[in-house]
Amino acid sequence: MPSPDKLVESNVSVLAKFGYKAFDGAEEDWSGMWALLKGDFATAEFPDVSDFADMRPSQQEAAKIYMRRRLIADRFFEECRAVQADLYKGINTDQMERYTLARDAYEDSVNHFGEAREKLADVLKDVYW
Repeated sequence: MPSPDKLVESNVSVLAKFGYKAFDGAEEDWSGMWALLKGDFATAEFPDVSDFADMRPSQQEAAKIYMRRRLIADRFFEECRAVQADLYKGINTDQMERYTLARDAYEDSVNHFGEAREKLADVLKDVYW
């Protein structure tokens, strides 16, 4: 559900650049999703990031965990967006609490996505924890 808040809606287009799309129930395209996200891992010392199909199994698994975390964050974003849109229906304390819970869940999922990114960066460099 689109939000009446233009800032929230502008976030949709920004997230789409990194692979966000509304959940449609289809099987995930790990290679396609990785193609959108792998540029985030290129550094001066590690400029060439492998395509998903060229990764070792442990690297693929770490990449899938990272991408799943992103998908989870996407779903929480959708929920937060829908709940936030309901706030425009009028003043309601319970709705505000609902939004706070949804927003906290979204923020937690973004943090987990960041943690998975750090682990994946290490795995891509053959650093295991």
